Amino acid sequence: MRPIITLTTDFGLDDPFVGIMKGVILNIVPDAQIVDITHNIEPQNITQAALILNATYPWFPRKTIHVVVVDPGVGGVEKNTALAKKAGGPGPVIRRAMVVQSKFQTFVGPDNGVLTPALYADSRTYEITNKKYFLKHVSNTFHGRDIFAPCAGWIASGVQHSKMGPRVLKPVHHDFPQPQLKGAALHGEIIHIDHFGNLTTNISAELIHETFISSDTIKVQVGKHRIDGLVTGYYQMKSGQPGAIINSWNQLEIFYREDNAQKKLKAKAGQSVTLKAI
Repeated sequence: MRPIITLTTDFGLDDPFVGIMKGVILNIVPDAQIVDITHNIEPQNITQAALILNATYPWFPRKTIHVVVVDPGVGGVEKNTALAKKAGGPGPVIRRAMVVQSKFQTFVGPDNGVLTPALYADSRTYEITNKKYFLKHVSNTFHGRDIFAPCAGWIASGVQHSKMGPRVLKPVHHDFPQPQLKGAALHGEIIHIDHFGNLTTNISAELIHETFISSDTIKVQVGKHRIDGLVTGYYQMKSGQPGAIINSWNQLEIFYREDNAQKKLKAKAGQSVTLKAI
């Protein structure tokens, strides 16, 4: 089977950056099958990129290589002291380039928390330091081209992960926002807004089933807007009406039938969503 390499970035499609990364990969492994997951991650939004990765990688075959480039610390010292603390240091740390070898797949990207979904107990993580697998000239601003893309290409061509550099024993883990049960109310938040304006929350179907007797007796509150009960299909709401549903990520989603929930509710990522029994 042809090697599969996926790309997830915040580069957008107006600039040539994504195409350049593909060119670098194809120069190393010409028969690679390159799959674009998305290049519309909000600029520097590590949380969104990690969530997209988490929702995406289980659907790919064994040995797929996932390249994720959302890299606000590219080319220098990571100024986020909270991030530095997670990495085990007392202050600012250098943002490492990293490859994660899990049991079935490979993940390449910055060590800033974006690869958290790949950091299982049995994963092996390596810092990418071996310049043999970089491009000849490494820029200050485009490690996607100069380090991550060639690393993915060389691994796809058969180079062992361990050749990239030394083990990383304490990679950065990103803390995803978790829903909280307070009294009889379940408090979560919006974690993703899709192309249609639908609002995915961090409240899972399992948590809803554990907390409430029936999905028909749930009140969903987003700001001043209230939605009573969950539906099992968009078609169950009338045109222009809001609804709540368990989506393909198995998470609670808020939508407007044939309209845009983000615009209608003036919603944004991080906004609170509360569930109560009616």
